Amino acid sequence: MIIARDWRFLIFALLVQYVLAGLMLARLVRPDIAVLSVLVGAFICPILFLSARQIAINPPSVSELSTRQEKGGWWRNFSLSSFLGDKAYNLRPTSTGVGFRIFVALIAILIAVTVSESFPLPNLSLTVTTAVYWLILAGLMILALTEDPMKAGHGIFTALSGFGLLYTSLESGLLLTGLWGTANILIALAIGYLTVVKGTGSEEEI
Repeated sequence: MIIARDWRFLIFALLVQYVLAGLMLARLVRPDIAVLSVLVGAFICPILFLSARQIAINPPSVSELSTRQEKGGWWRNFSLSSFLGDKAYNLRPTSTGVGFRIFVALIAILIAVTVSESFPLPNLSLTVTTAVYWLILAGLMILALTEDPMKAGHGIFTALSGFGLLYTSLESGLLLTGLWGTANILIALAIGYLTVVKGTGSEEEI
């Protein structure tokens, strides 16, 4: 997800990530808790897919974009709609090249392995500790390398997967796991909304 740009691959990679995290979690907690964590990811990915698909199928026309730009004044630079942007949704390339993103991913792997060996997490194996550090670092790297709401959302969910893997292994109550999953789904709805707003160039002011 650090390297890729295509939204279809990003969503598929996020789903695979949830499945792998669930398999790892199944070794630490009850199977129903691990299944619930995977189901949360199974709800999040379709939300992101439908949001991106809506923009991919129905992008705004050039004339609509021009009209929206002409309506705005100097105050638009300080509005939320200006922050969200007025371009059709298409995962915007990051400001760095593929080589740099590969280098960043390798550095993140090296840091995760080094930190996991130097600062092991309590009651967790080295493999799980490395996974927690890697997910959090990868999520932060994705957030640092993009301003697109869809890909930034993948960074958020990657980092949250790391925190969730750590937290669920320490506190495996079904209620708390359900609340954590509900919070993740609400975040997915917010990211889906921001994706659609940015992609359609909506003039709605909040």
